[in-house]
Amino acid sequence: MHYFAALFFLSLGVMALMMLGERFYRVLRESRTFLAGAWGVGLAWLANFNMWTGWHITDLRYGWVGVTLTGLALGGVALVMHAVLGFFAGLHRKFDDQAETIERSELRRVA
Repeated sequence: MHYFAALFFLSLGVMALMMLGERFYRVLRESRTFLAGAWGVGLAWLANFNMWTGWHITDLRYGWVGVTLTGLALGGVALVMHAVLGFFAGLHRKFDDQAETIERSELRRVA
């Protein structure tokens, strides 16, 4: 379970770095997948994080393959979390905006 928590929190960091990069450079929005994968692999290499050995999957021939695959998994989880966060943020805006427009239009008709 600790490796799932580490994967989750490191992917939160990858998502934050990805969103920070998109904020300053609009061109990076088009390459979100590549950016998430690059940040994930970089963070996994920096932390030397190999979740496969934590799950006792030791059949990988080289250690760097496990670290690189972990980085790609970090990037993938970060993309999923970004999509879920965007869905809930958009849903919140949709509920607030529709409620205000309905109230404004119905109040003008009644008055």
